[in-house]
Amino acid sequence: MAGSTFTLIEAIERQADSCAHIGSPLYAGLLTGLAGDYLSGGLTAELLEGVSDQPVHDAVPLRYLATAHRLALAGNAPDLAALYPSCGGSWHGGDLTDVFLSAVAVHRGEFVRGLQRNVQTNEVGRAAVLAAGFSTIADRTGLPLRTLELGGSAGLLSHWDRFGFSTGESSTGDPGSPLQFGPEWYERPAPHLHAAIRVVERASVDVTPIDVSTDEGRLSMLSFVWPDQLERFQRLDHAIAIARATDLTVAEADAGDWLGEQLTRPSDDGVATVVFHSIVWQYLPAATKDAVRSALSAAGERATGSAPLHWLRMEPATKEHADLRLTTWAGERDPVEQLLAHVGYHGAGVRWVG
Repeated sequence: MAGSTFTLIEAIERQADSCAHIGSPLYAGLLTGLAGDYLSGGLTAELLEGVSDQPVHDAVPLRYLATAHRLALAGNAPDLAALYPSCGGSWHGGDLTDVFLSAVAVHRGEFVRGLQRNVQTNEVGRAAVLAAGFSTIADRTGLPLRTLELGGSAGLLSHWDRFGFSTGESSTGDPGSPLQFGPEWYERPAPHLHAAIRVVERASVDVTPIDVSTDEGRLSMLSFVWPDQLERFQRLDHAIAIARATDLTVAEADAGDWLGEQLTRPSDDGVATVVFHSIVWQYLPAATKDAVRSALSAAGERATGSAPLHWLRMEPATKEHADLRLTTWAGERDPVEQLLAHVGYHGAGVRWVG
């Protein structure tokens, strides 16, 4: 069934199932309660109806949840904050629906505005599998990298090489970074991590980028993380601190238009260009996807062995996992595509097959 054919209640129920599967019992239970409120014609129905004709594609239930979380994090929904671990509260498995809906009733205008905001997770845990993909490119080419991130949100994953990674057998990134991904992220046999990757140029784009150098931007990013997943909050805070120490500005543009402009300027000889993204493709309009493919194809025709082009992406495969795939243009007649890994949606459980 195509995403655009799902009803709103199906979107809520699917998101509840996803939260239960990925490890947020708090949101799974809350969404189940909100589904009941929707079916009874309550506030959830009043606010969510008409927001989007593609409620799964546009992640409408997550927009709803993130708006409340943002209020709780800011101290404006204290009763909800008292139940959210991310806000210093505690939750013991009870039904949060009435407390959530009370916040909705008090802050209805904020929810109307919040439901128009795109979901911007940019989950930092995905760096573990992306680093393995970048290592594969460095192993094969021996070249420094120029990285171009699509759908970068705040651009946090563009700083992946400023995090540390270790499988226990190989490592890459910064061993002194406050953000470390250890052997527990990788199943055996683990990928080889290239120790000497150099990123000589990096850029990122998003249609509505978030500036985490501001308190407002930081709050926006935190609000999209699920409140009972405290390790994700810690990783995100570390990544934001790293981003704030750099001068990368995420461009505000359509990904297809931007990439076409970026790839019009070919990479320097002796540099590998890597276009990458993670859990972004499903949210791009068809015209943007076509423009991205066209830009890659045109640049791929100009690629050479000493200035190759790579398309690295972590995107949905099944309910349980995403796939990491790599397409390479290096002067051959046809591009070479390879499945590198299966991985959980938040980056854990990297199963290397490449």
